[in-house]
Amino acid sequence: MNDGENYWNAFRSHKRSSSDGPTLSPWMITALQATKLVLFALCNLVLTLGSVFSKLIVLVLATNILPHTHLLDKFSRKCSRAIVRRTSTTTAGIYLSLLLIQCLPDAVNLVRGGLEMWKGRCGRLIGSLVFLEALRAIGLSVLTFHVFPQLDLARCLVLGACFPLVAVLQRSLIAMMSAARNGRSFGNRLGRCFIAIPHVIMFLVLLSSCYVWTLLDGKFTATIALPIGIICTSLGFWESWIDTTHANTKYDELYRIKYAVRKMNNTTHVVVSFMRIICTIGVMISAVLMNGHTKLNAFHFVKAFFSFNLRQNYTLLLLLATGIIGLHILMRGISRFLAALDLHPFSFVHPLSIAPLIAYGFVRYVCQSPTCSISRRLAKFGLRWICDQWFQDVKGMTSPDFYICLVWLVVGCYRGWRLVRQRYFDSTEEIISSMPPVCNGLCIEQSLVIFQHSLNRQEKTMLIEDEDAVNENDELRIRNDEVDRVSTVYACATMWHETETEMRQVLRSILKLDVDHATRMNNKKVNELRYRLEGHIFFDDAWEDIQEEGIEKREPNEYFHMFFKLLNEMTGEKLNDEGKLETRILVNTPYGGRLVVKLPSGTLLFVHLKDKKLIRHKKRWSQVMYMYYLLGHRIMDCPLSIEDRQQMADNTFILAIDGDSKFEPDALLRLLHLMNAKSDIGCACGRIHPIGSGIMVWYQKFEYAIAHWFQKAAEHVFGCVLCAPGCFSLFRASALMDDNIMHKYTKTATEPRHYVQYDQGEDRWLSTLLLKQGYRIEYAAASDAETYAPEGFEEFFNQRRRWTPSSIANTVDLLMDYKRASENNDAISYAYIAYQFLVIFFSMLGPAIIFTMLVFAQVAAFGLNGTDVMIYNALPIGFFVLLCFTTESNVQLAYAKFMSIAYAFVMLAVLVATSSQIVLETVVAPTSLFIVTMVAIFFFAACLHPKEFTNIIYGIVFFLMIPATYVFLTLYSLINLNVINWGTREAVAKATGQKTKKAPMERWIDAVLDVLKRGLRIISGRERKENVEKREKFEKKVLRMEMALRNVESGVDIKRILDEDEEKERREEETQTSDMPVQQEEEMQKEVQKANRYVWMTNQQLKVCERGKLKSAEKTFWNDLIETYLKPIKSTPAETKQVADGLAALRNQIAFTILLINTLLALAIFLIQKHKNVLSIKYLPFKGFKWTKMNEMTGQFEQTTEPLKIDPLGMGIVAFLLAILFVQTLGMLVHRLNTMIGAFQEVKNLYEYGVSTVPNTKNDDERIMTNARLMINATGVTTGHAADGYTRHRADESDTGNVLYKLQKARLAKRMQRSALSN
Repeated sequence: MNDGENYWNAFRSHKRSSSDGPTLSPWMITALQATKLVLFALCNLVLTLGSVFSKLIVLVLATNILPHTHLLDKFSRKCSRAIVRRTSTTTAGIYLSLLLIQCLPDAVNLVRGGLEMWKGRCGRLIGSLVFLEALRAIGLSVLTFHVFPQLDLARCLVLGACFPLVAVLQRSLIAMMSAARNGRSFGNRLGRCFIAIPHVIMFLVLLSSCYVWTLLDGKFTATIALPIGIICTSLGFWESWIDTTHANTKYDELYRIKYAVRKMNNTTHVVVSFMRIICTIGVMISAVLMNGHTKLNAFHFVKAFFSFNLRQNYTLLLLLATGIIGLHILMRGISRFLAALDLHPFSFVHPLSIAPLIAYGFVRYVCQSPTCSISRRLAKFGLRWICDQWFQDVKGMTSPDFYICLVWLVVGCYRGWRLVRQRYFDSTEEIISSMPPVCNGLCIEQSLVIFQHSLNRQEKTMLIEDEDAVNENDELRIRNDEVDRVSTVYACATMWHETETEMRQVLRSILKLDVDHATRMNNKKVNELRYRLEGHIFFDDAWEDIQEEGIEKREPNEYFHMFFKLLNEMTGEKLNDEGKLETRILVNTPYGGRLVVKLPSGTLLFVHLKDKKLIRHKKRWSQVMYMYYLLGHRIMDCPLSIEDRQQMADNTFILAIDGDSKFEPDALLRLLHLMNAKSDIGCACGRIHPIGSGIMVWYQKFEYAIAHWFQKAAEHVFGCVLCAPGCFSLFRASALMDDNIMHKYTKTATEPRHYVQYDQGEDRWLSTLLLKQGYRIEYAAASDAETYAPEGFEEFFNQRRRWTPSSIANTVDLLMDYKRASENNDAISYAYIAYQFLVIFFSMLGPAIIFTMLVFAQVAAFGLNGTDVMIYNALPIGFFVLLCFTTESNVQLAYAKFMSIAYAFVMLAVLVATSSQIVLETVVAPTSLFIVTMVAIFFFAACLHPKEFTNIIYGIVFFLMIPATYVFLTLYSLINLNVINWGTREAVAKATGQKTKKAPMERWIDAVLDVLKRGLRIISGRERKENVEKREKFEKKVLRMEMALRNVESGVDIKRILDEDEEKERREEETQTSDMPVQQEEEMQKEVQKANRYVWMTNQQLKVCERGKLKSAEKTFWNDLIETYLKPIKSTPAETKQVADGLAALRNQIAFTILLINTLLALAIFLIQKHKNVLSIKYLPFKGFKWTKMNEMTGQFEQTTEPLKIDPLGMGIVAFLLAILFVQTLGMLVHRLNTMIGAFQEVKNLYEYGVSTVPNTKNDDERIMTNARLMINATGVTTGHAADGYTRHRADESDTGNVLYKLQKARLAKRMQRSALSN
């Protein structure tokens, strides 16, 4: 590095200014196949019939703009009894209805795009798109407001079939130009001329629609409006004549938007929406002035829009228009849904090709039958069914335009079929599905087309001859994007003191990944999903000092030896002839040691043994280690160009797992597909299943289930997941390398709140950094992983004591910095911020809400006095608060455990009281309705998760433990906020140099023990023992000298080691209470370790391994990294005491505030209930409502019609909680829909037809892997298949905002600044 810089340390922070088989069981595959078939049929039916209905309603409205009072056709004569009352306000209502159908979606897009532009998210205006969409709006409006009022329904339908006029003209010109091209033979030209003739004829036929009625009937006066409307609509329907041949031409932008290669930016969206609205309103105003409405004025429009009266037909017309708009939204959603399932409607039944034909047939049938029920229903809206406006006096004769109209209809349906016909792609091709970016309400079938495009296929363009087409199946064809399809996955696990079962679990998962990775890398199929795999396990506190023959050595501890033995057992590695394991290499490192293992299928597994005397321990610093090692040293220090390193970063992923995680390879595949789908995803996490045994694990099974079903799903759908669990999450390397993420993650705590936010929940803090920098965190419910959960009460409470404050601190940090988060992250809106605020606010009120529930439930169940019950419940809870402030954690936990058992019985009373309230006040009472709704939603959620349905059973345990978790656990976590270690408060006292305060009983026991010890010391003879100890120390010193002499080749000063050993022994006799070693002792330990650096490799278990040596560059990197970020933190007792005091002050401030708020809330609810007769709200669910009430005089239950008395404060809380639950339920439904789409894709890839009961074969596995890439992004259903929402990281290769470019730019700027200062 000539400039003296470390490339690995280029990251910055800114201050603020394939598996063994399918995971789906056979019955689930059968059910999914059947569901998929039913959904396909229903969706196609809704699309076709919905388009026909929408088209007919629009045409009925348009044909009724002008009054038709003298219709003489058969339908009008027979159905004349249906009286139609028309006023000027009704006519205004018709105009407004058509305007809303066309312009309301544009108005929504205008507002949404304007808000995005206000945030600074603009783009270059695409003028051609604005022009063409304005033409389409003008054409449709001219036809609707000027032409259709003079026609009947049948002629309007056949005229709408002429919209592909420009597409037919384009095809004719291409055919003729191809025939006229130089170099062709006469026969070739003649053949191409014959091919062009049908297209020319179709164009002339469609062109006749612009003038035929002007020639045939003198009553038709829209002679100028008709050709204008047809031509403008045909030009504006640019999706019909823009195709893949326009790539790299002057229409390239339109091509990219149509096929979703480029997203439609906010600036273009706003201008397009604005122009469409202006054009439509302008044409409508001209129609009002030109259609002869003498009595119609602006007052009628205002009245029709603002005067809501269901008895008036103009109000019914606006409601009908609103329903049509809702139908359009539904149909576009169904089209996206079918595209996500890769179930496109059959071409011949697509609305664009079949809807005009069905509508025309229906109109003819109604007019010929005639069916008067339609006339009666339309009369309520002030509308008529217009069958035939012309040639009514010619009886028994076919109208002159009948046959030409049929030809128009046939040609239009044929061209519609040509546009929507299914294209066939190879199963390995990467396909983009897209929809038109705008919704055309007046012709909705144009907005329901799904366009598909392959990123792998070289499409023919205007410049490519047919004869020069490239053979896509040529095995020798060079594919430039083959390299970036091979992702690199680093599986990084953090371990501490896991059990053998937990280690076996994570090793089994890594070995399965090893097999899957090797299978995919050896598969040479084109476009096959492959990934490079490398495993890393970081052992925290893996070394210990042991005494062996009087010599103190630093060796790996028993947990590593257990891991090593287990690894050899699971891999089945055998010794070679020399008695060595060739696949095991031991290496000395600056942070301790390393074991490098080659797994059976070729994957390298690096086991990093961290020595806490040399490097910082705990999980966060292990994460910093592998981030800087894998992303800094491996990527930034590699001798590649910025572009190559950026590509490497984009395709490198870190799979973060715990030392007890269990998962299958297909879980990783799902996360990989999710990350590859959109470049703004910084992290993807899976569904975590707690495992273990015992009541606490049962509780956590239900807790984890509802947290993932509701909370995580809602976060995924409406914003971003706030926490990516460290036990199973996949991180994008380029996201971690961005500013304010990886570098800021190395920050040490300097303020009291930092200790809570940074070190108590490192996973949550890393997630917060990603969200603030603008990256999404998404949740894939189908990616399952298991991890061991706390099985004991104390272990569970201590885990949540760390998690709860960290979770709250990071959420509050995100809420306080909402402007920056919303500005950087498109997925974080103000509405999502408000939702998170409500969630965190009500979680803080949990103790008060549960406390009042317990009080009133006991009052209802036992008939006790409310004041007495409140006091009886307040005393034990208040005593627990006192214990939390004054005693050690073991005392607090013992008391909380006892009270949790006691309150579990109280919850039975709550169950009885709740059931009684439901029976007496009926289900429609607010509280009863909330409880019944909540239970029903939970059961419904369990039904939507059939593989996890049994978790609903554990809801019984969850219910009984509500007081334990929502009251005692919340208070325990809150008041112990200042405890920042994994243990208890005793560790803090020891670190600060203070003596631990003990209870009186403990002090009395200690005094008795001191007396006994003193007596034993006198009896045993102290002097004789001291002489023995001196002799042992002398022998120990001699043995150490012999050990040092054996290592004399290392160049270590032996005398210095021996002197320092004596100094160490002297210090051990004068041990202080401080945990932190002083500087001299640490230096001495380092020298001893240098003298014995190879001793640990001679261990009985490890001596079978080969020995290796770090490269000098990597050794330099580790030394620099440790010196810069990972050097063990040294602090004096005074500094530690200052931190403890700051944490205590923070705890007091927060705890007293939340305790005060909860106390006031509980007291307010109690007092309102006590004065319920005065302060309550009278609520009557419906007229004639009856409920059961106890007669205080007779003591009997009697029915009464009195209104229910509702506590306003409690009702407000219930309403907000119910609103949050409904939002989360909606998010769950959307997320389950997306997960179901992914399951459908898996079933499609598994079997083409039906379900096979034969076990998986090798060919089946290959088919699964070949098509696994087609699994869609679970969130992208609503945006991933639309032109305005598809994001691809390769869409714009010239983007200079990439991470590596930013880092390089900053590094060069820093170098120039340094050079300028030196000059």
